[in-house]
Amino acid sequence: MIKEKMIMKKTIISVLRIFAVLQMTKYVVIASISCDPRPRSCKDIILNNPESKSGEYTITQDTKTPISVFCEFSSKSHGYTYLKDYSESQFNVRSICSTTDEVKVVHLRTSGKRYGTVLEELKRYQSNYSLSLQINENKGFNAPLNAPFLGKYIYVGFLPRSIAARRSIQGYRAGSKDWEFNNCDANPNSYIAFFYNNSPLQTHSYHKRCCYNKYMRNWIDVSTRYSLPIPDDYFRFFEMHMGGCGGYVVPNYGTFSDIVGAVPGFRFDVTCSDIHCHHGGSCIIANGSPTCLCSSGFTGSQCKEKIPFSCKDIAISKGPITGEYLIYSRTKQSQPYNVFCEFHQTYGLTFVSNTNAIIDANELFEIKSQVVVRHLRNNKQYDSILEQITPYADKPLTVKYNSFAGFRAPLNAKKMGPYLYLGFLDKDTAKAKNTQGYRVNDADQTFVNCDRNPNSYITFYFNPKSNLPDGYYKRCCYTPLMKTWLDVGVPVDPARQLPKSYFLQFEMHVGGCGGYAINGYNTLANIKGAALGMRFEL
Repeated sequence: MIKEKMIMKKTIISVLRIFAVLQMTKYVVIASISCDPRPRSCKDIILNNPESKSGEYTITQDTKTPISVFCEFSSKSHGYTYLKDYSESQFNVRSICSTTDEVKVVHLRTSGKRYGTVLEELKRYQSNYSLSLQINENKGFNAPLNAPFLGKYIYVGFLPRSIAARRSIQGYRAGSKDWEFNNCDANPNSYIAFFYNNSPLQTHSYHKRCCYNKYMRNWIDVSTRYSLPIPDDYFRFFEMHMGGCGGYVVPNYGTFSDIVGAVPGFRFDVTCSDIHCHHGGSCIIANGSPTCLCSSGFTGSQCKEKIPFSCKDIAISKGPITGEYLIYSRTKQSQPYNVFCEFHQTYGLTFVSNTNAIIDANELFEIKSQVVVRHLRNNKQYDSILEQITPYADKPLTVKYNSFAGFRAPLNAKKMGPYLYLGFLDKDTAKAKNTQGYRVNDADQTFVNCDRNPNSYITFYFNPKSNLPDGYYKRCCYTPLMKTWLDVGVPVDPARQLPKSYFLQFEMHVGGCGGYAINGYNTLANIKGAALGMRFEL
């Protein structure tokens, strides 16, 4: 009996443990589902995508009710948020702004044009006070006259009641200039209130008897044209009240008869505390903006992306989509350069644009049995597949950057380098008096080396100084062999055509009795350049 009771007790404990695990699992799943990826502010939007454009977006606050906002991305480090409306009186203005030192007010005129200016405290008060930004409240300040009539509002307070209730110099700062008045009767009004009322306006009548003056319009007159298309329904009825002898204004009346409405923009700032630099990167302030300084091997605004060193890296990270890309030199990662990646089913081709970057040819050239050379003639592009001739089919082609080690030196290396060097037969092999040449589009093109001269290459010059080639082409040695690979070129499909910056001046030299040519001269006068396509596996 005792044994049976112990077994039953253990069974109950096991069931309870399983139930507890299930309960924990349930809560974990619920927590995972409740994770809300929706942006809470314009700052979230620019942090999630630094390339975001100014425009209308939807954000979500704690109430989960979508809120329409217009995000002004002034730069990658700061901007302004303009509220179209808000559904809850508890909306927290501080959730969408980083500072209360300023507010940017954009107003709409009857002409349909928009103007904006930054409002601040007077300089004399800035060390002790900043603006007060409140929703449906005016704590510490005088209440707006239209609050009972027009409902919810955004309140921008300048001087609190305790300071404004003095006979002293007061006012506001706009357009980087102080606009001051003497409070003649200690009336403690110091604010602008922007009202969100969707019903027909029935406003307080105070504006009919008081107190328009030029001072109240200064912030309007110093504003500048605002080019971003904030929709018309963002612009709201507002009232501005200053003093004791400062003034009172609303749009569509008196000196404000040309003003339809206005909307305040709350400034947000992106700082290093907002930036997460991945893979060991660190945030620095560069030109006033937070920037990730990435560790070796990574790039991107937050160092999330692996640095691509080849078209194969591009295919792995972004997919095999033919087009132009930026890759980096593994030798010197501060030197990016443009390549054209052409992807086929099982292999790809890398073409290098004219650049001064240091290139690691071995990074780009994997399948060494053949290359594609694309040339430009009469604004049309043609491909030729070049290989070793049949007797040397087992000998790989060689591609080097600014080097000819093991091969004969190109004649224009010093004048027109750096260069890409395509070598067929190395110097030791090419110095024999035997059949040599190249294979193009499955056909051997041969000659007999008559004097053991071991030239066997095509060189593609980047030529940054645009120097003219050596005059050797004037005395030697055009032969049909120099043109055959060009004449049998196959037209390139428009989707794969290269930008003209990829076509480089080239020099071809084979033999002893094979020939020498440089494009742009003599029989190659109509050839504007060629690009070397290096093969890699997919």
